[in-house]
Amino acid sequence: MCMNIFYKYVKDIIGDKMRIKEILKKGIVSVNINMPLYEVASIMKKHNIGFLPVLKENKVLGVITDRDIVINAVANNCDNNSPIEDYINKNVIKIDWNRELKDALDLMRQNKIKRLLIVDGDKYIGVLSLSDIIEKEEKATLEAIKTIWQIEDKERLKDAEIDEFYL
Repeated sequence: MCMNIFYKYVKDIIGDKMRIKEILKKGIVSVNINMPLYEVASIMKKHNIGFLPVLKENKVLGVITDRDIVINAVANNCDNNSPIEDYINKNVIKIDWNRELKDALDLMRQNKIKRLLIVDGDKYIGVLSLSDIIEKEEKATLEAIKTIWQIEDKERLKDAEIDEFYL
């Protein structure tokens, strides 16, 4: 519920006409399907990111996140030299950069994701994150989050039982 309210507020803030290309950051960071896990993790650390498109011959085959590495590889005692191929998510969700930002938010909400691959026709040109959208309208977004937390707190406290505590 909280995320649905959040997406509604953000959509209200950005309006109906802002396009993805208006806020898309320049610079593409991606990895090759044959790279070992430790190298992918190092790239994430270097660029302070947690999501990378995975390419083979300049074609996007999937994506890998820092969470994928931790949950699917590290937690299963995987060799750090293992290629990332076995750990990528092949369900690539993308959107054209000429689309409206509200369309990107709808796609994120429907798929319960925080990042989208951005394309221009068949060409991969970047990644749009929920953080990118928040940065665009920081003050208004913070107000939306504040409102959401107030709603969430009221819902949580409605059914709360209060015990006596002695110090």
